[in-house]
Amino acid sequence: MGFDSHVLKVMISSPGDTADEVKAVTDALHGWNGSRAEGAQTILLPRFWKTDAIPQLGSGGGQGVINSQLLDDADIVIALFDARLGQATDTAVSGTAEEIERAADAGKPVHVWFSDEPIDRKKIDIAELTRLESFREELQAKGLLGVYTDLTDLAYKVRDAVESDVNQMELGAPSVVRKGEHALPRLRIERDVDHRGKSHVSVILENKSATITAKEFQLDLGPWERAVYRENHAPFDLPPLQPLRWSASFDMGTPMQITAKLTWTEDSGPQSVDLPVTAR
Repeated sequence: MGFDSHVLKVMISSPGDTADEVKAVTDALHGWNGSRAEGAQTILLPRFWKTDAIPQLGSGGGQGVINSQLLDDADIVIALFDARLGQATDTAVSGTAEEIERAADAGKPVHVWFSDEPIDRKKIDIAELTRLESFREELQAKGLLGVYTDLTDLAYKVRDAVESDVNQMELGAPSVVRKGEHALPRLRIERDVDHRGKSHVSVILENKSATITAKEFQLDLGPWERAVYRENHAPFDLPPLQPLRWSASFDMGTPMQITAKLTWTEDSGPQSVDLPVTAR
């Protein structure tokens, strides 16, 4: 049986060298949901720019789009640093630094962790590491920073931090779904390399709504249909926050960008959306 809940958007902010850390934090938040969501009547919704920001032109460039779509709407911000500070923006030494400052100025809970793992200086950009250490010293004066020794250590610390945030927010009883809310299906491509060095491509479909199921869901991938290995093309229900993953193989004749057509039904009636997707 379902339960009413608050939904807190947790933005994960980091430079580009923290893919493993981002996954560890995302898994930790989902783990918290599994054990604590019903009792706390709260669901934590991970948000990360690579998977949740929608491509859009606007003032402030890419960082401005991330700020408006994800950061300003976030309830909690988790920032991670390994060995890089990241690319500078118009107003800060890096995009992650700007997100930390903007979120803190808005009064949001902001948690910052730095890697304490051993560094292979033969593979590290020393200039970039120096920039990071300088920023860390500046940030130290503004509050308590955290360190992690490995991904398991980071995951435990993140769960402790968000548990503290939820307790301090004193959210009370959750309200029911507001009129006008809908399922939020999103589609993305992921590439990874296994331990043998073989590359794998996956197409991932997820309903980002934490409360509404997309019923009788249908996915039209157009010219990608032959490249994505789906055994069944019949309509299906897409529950909140439960991603579906299919293997894919893009050959030289497959277009790298398509517009996927998504259709489904809700209590309010039929819904549809066209989503641009790029196989990068």
